[in-house]
Amino acid sequence: MITVKELFKDVKTIDEDALVEISDKLWTIGSLEQIKNAATPDVFLLYIGLNMIGNWKGEGWHGVICNQPELVPHIPETLEALGLKKIRLAFDKVIDLFPQFTIFSDNDKIFSDIINFLIDEDLKVSDERLKSIPIEERKKLCEEYHDNLDVLENITEALWGSEAENDGWKEVLNYIDTHK
Repeated sequence: MITVKELFKDVKTIDEDALVEISDKLWTIGSLEQIKNAATPDVFLLYIGLNMIGNWKGEGWHGVICNQPELVPHIPETLEALGLKKIRLAFDKVIDLFPQFTIFSDNDKIFSDIINFLIDEDLKVSDERLKSIPIEERKKLCEEYHDNLDVLENITEALWGSEAENDGWKEVLNYIDTHK
């Protein structure tokens, strides 16, 4: 099992470049499940955290959810491990809007339909379960999705944005320090 100590044993300075290198190194193991099986739980949470924050910096939360859906089920635990309870609560409010039958996977054909359903009430969807939801309820869900996403973005910007401490990597660096 790969440990945090092992990952950082030859790293002199832990900065954004080093974090990207570590994430890339773990990515070469294979799928998320393969990484989870090859690493300690601490390393797996670190990997999720690195990808969550890195992808957020590039695409925001909507991009993380839409383009990295396999991370979504692991994000709440990772946010807790990083001590980011406010972000966790805001993230949960967004994810709670997804239908119960949602499978967070880019291999799931219905996932893009669900995203379209939540981002704009005028976008067509093909899943019958989504079509059966009345338009007024869908409009409300779309509005809540965007409103909750805005709240999540605002909370996150203060902690992970370019003006944040350690360019937004403070919580990850603290996590690494406590697990080395």
